[in-house]
Amino acid sequence: MMKYGDKISTVDHLTELRKRLILSLVFFIVSFIVSLLWSADIYKFLTSNFNNKLIVLGPNDILWIYLTLAGICAFTFSIPFICYQIWAFIKPALEEKEARALLAYIPAVFICFTVGLIFGFFLVTPAILNVLLSIGDDLFNTQLTAQNYLSFVINTTIPIAILFEFPVVVAFLTSLGILTPSFLTRNRRYAYFILIVIAVVITPADFISDIVMSIPLILIYEISIIISKYIYNKRGEK
Repeated sequence: MMKYGDKISTVDHLTELRKRLILSLVFFIVSFIVSLLWSADIYKFLTSNFNNKLIVLGPNDILWIYLTLAGICAFTFSIPFICYQIWAFIKPALEEKEARALLAYIPAVFICFTVGLIFGFFLVTPAILNVLLSIGDDLFNTQLTAQNYLSFVINTTIPIAILFEFPVVVAFLTSLGILTPSFLTRNRRYAYFILIVIAVVITPADFISDIVMSIPLILIYEISIIISKYIYNKRGEK
């Protein structure tokens, strides 16, 4: 077993990389199979807000739904394991303190991604869906298919879950000395503008929905600044 700061040859390096990739792939496949067995229950949970069953246009839609749900769940569950494999791969190039500090980011990545999924599904997706359905309420007889609905949920929740990783990225870059809290504070106005643009792109052309989406994104940015200041001060003390 390789230790902190060990020097290894190129062949050993590639062998170790191959090992980590195989382990990650095996874990994802096992998670995918387990998630596939629970796909029906996951689908029932995601569509529990509807009084009637959603429409499917053919057996291909059912297969797409099951595989998509299993894939998303498998990816979510695999995040901490894959991050650990990445950490184990680069560990020999790190000092012991650096490796332990980096290891602490693994649960944070998983937690932030999961919180982003929950926030997107329970708050953002229903708000956007209600606005979109109300726009054409007097003009169209809207019938949602199961595939349309799940595609909509995925397209709104996954980007939000990714954005929720921003504090982890900021903390990591600050710990490496690449990013400073003063840089984040100095460029706050530009960051706000970019976040508001992202909120407008994700949400429909509705002022209330834009505000609902912009506030948590701005809050994430402010939390990132606080985290960056804390890590930066800790590095200064050391």
